[in-house]
Amino acid sequence: MIDLPALPTGPKYMRITPEMADLWLTHCNPSSNRVMSDTVYERYAKAMSDGAWRTTRQGLAFDGNGMLLDGQHRLMGIKISGATVEMLVIPQCDAETFDVLDSGHRRQAAQLLKIPHRTVVAAAARIIGQMYKMWDPVTLFDGFYDSKAATSDILRAVAAWPELTTLAPIAAATYRASGINQPTHLAVLAQAARTEHAGKVEDWASGLISGANMDSKDPRLVLRNRFFRERVILGTSGGRRTSYNLIAKSWNSWAQGKLLGTLKSLDGEGVIPVIGTERFRP
Repeated sequence: MIDLPALPTGPKYMRITPEMADLWLTHCNPSSNRVMSDTVYERYAKAMSDGAWRTTRQGLAFDGNGMLLDGQHRLMGIKISGATVEMLVIPQCDAETFDVLDSGHRRQAAQLLKIPHRTVVAAAARIIGQMYKMWDPVTLFDGFYDSKAATSDILRAVAAWPELTTLAPIAAATYRASGINQPTHLAVLAQAARTEHAGKVEDWASGLISGANMDSKDPRLVLRNRFFRERVILGTSGGRRTSYNLIAKSWNSWAQGKLLGTLKSLDGEGVIPVIGTERFRP
């Protein structure tokens, strides 16, 4: 039995050795893939050999059976150059979405993310990616949400922020209980999970879901009531920045153990930073 390199459970940057590239090309590259161009992979190999290759948003994609869908030229470049190269590896892709690879149709990130809550994760990645300057230029909707981010950029953000995938169930549960916008909530939670307040996320979610036995000025209850009151506005794409700021303000108060009397979104206040992210924000 061939011992193939293990694929990650979700999008992840990996160091690909020539040996890994050879195994994938030999055993995981289906005949249905297009014929390789020696001009292309030789150009890649030269860049890799010369140390001129740069890690980009393009990488390798595999289907649910571990078969290669995209990236054979990059793998061949690694194999013949003898260089080890870091690349984004995306597992569990839907093979059908690659039927249009060369026809000019854009593949959506949510189609390639074979994970639960993938639409919400992709939407949150659009927020996180532009906030942390992971690509340039950006096309902002409402001054906040990148409405035209490239699919590869979104996948790169998901790989860089695994918290988006792990915390998506919490965003979904709180939405079902109180209507709190999922992508903006997830973007706040993913950042919070990288701070010293990460351990408070579970209690935060419990309060938002139950809404019971809380002080009237508990930030969770104040946020919950605000979304209940304005669910139609704050639950739509038109209220993304507003909903994000309301969630961030509430979380910041909760994380610091403060009560919250009123919760407002003010004109011209910009995007509210999540407390504790100052050390890693660009």
